[in-house]
Amino acid sequence: MNSGGQLPYQLRPNKAVERLIFLELLNQLDAVLKIGPGYDYVGFGGPQMEDFRLLHQIFPDMKMLSIEREPNVLKRQRFNCPHTNARSKLQTSADFVSAVSDRRKLIVWLDYTEAGERVIQIAEFEALLRSLRERSIVKLTLNAAPATLGGSEGEPGLLKRRLEAFLSDFSRCFPNGLEEEAMAEENFPNALLAVVDYVAREAFSGRGDWRFQPLTFSAYADSRQQMLTVTGIVGQKTDLTGVLTASGFADWYFSRLTWTDPVVRIRVPELTLKERVFINQLLPKLAGDASAVQKRLGFLLDDTQSESEEKLRNYIIFQRHYPYWGKVAI
Repeated sequence: MNSGGQLPYQLRPNKAVERLIFLELLNQLDAVLKIGPGYDYVGFGGPQMEDFRLLHQIFPDMKMLSIEREPNVLKRQRFNCPHTNARSKLQTSADFVSAVSDRRKLIVWLDYTEAGERVIQIAEFEALLRSLRERSIVKLTLNAAPATLGGSEGEPGLLKRRLEAFLSDFSRCFPNGLEEEAMAEENFPNALLAVVDYVAREAFSGRGDWRFQPLTFSAYADSRQQMLTVTGIVGQKTDLTGVLTASGFADWYFSRLTWTDPVVRIRVPELTLKERVFINQLLPKLAGDASAVQKRLGFLLDDTQSESEEKLRNYIIFQRHYPYWGKVAI
């Protein structure tokens, strides 16, 4: 159930921000978990192998595996492989999950995109949790666009029909029901998050103190496809509590340690380099006053003043993670 990842990364600034938050998360835990020599990484590298390149910069000793179901994408992966600690394998995510053992601690990123396969993807995630060694880390990305449930905006009864479609797949996760408003664009990531919470609990039912402890979760959209990403760690509650305490993880800005915490919303504006430099020069003094930054900027970054200021607030939050692409001479 692999994701081809055909969109160029320079067209996906929000995903780029989310990826750098993931690296920051691993850095936050590294002093306690000794991630570099102690873990292997498994992900869907896509044609560009970008996460494999970035992870290698921080953890140069880590062994990495990219699984891919499309032969031509696999060829591109091998051509673009950034280092010798990474290898690519023609394999579906289902085959990978069925073969996982607890011999090594893993960091696994199930980077799914196909909305029509969410039921299978959730089942693979649940099966993976059951097979992992303690202190393994799992990152799950799901398509969180409610439009994928069918119907067109403005149709009478649209939310009701989408809720029926959603519950036909995940009714077991909502024994107390779900309101129609859960199918609205802003709320749909929370509905999916509740599904992830439910199946994570089911994965460890009967295993005493074992759990999937959430670490962070976020929603972002590039090319109008909203995505939800959930990252957590597997193990026994007492041990995981010690890991979080020793690493000071609760103090990390993006930590989300309970399933009811608000989702991190990533909506960075598309800025030119000149705009970015100008805004940076006003920080951190004006970090808490987006309206003042807007006034100094002199023009809107969106259709309305409020939308533009919201984008500025988002940029200020993710300033350190904001990507920059430019031409280089090689």
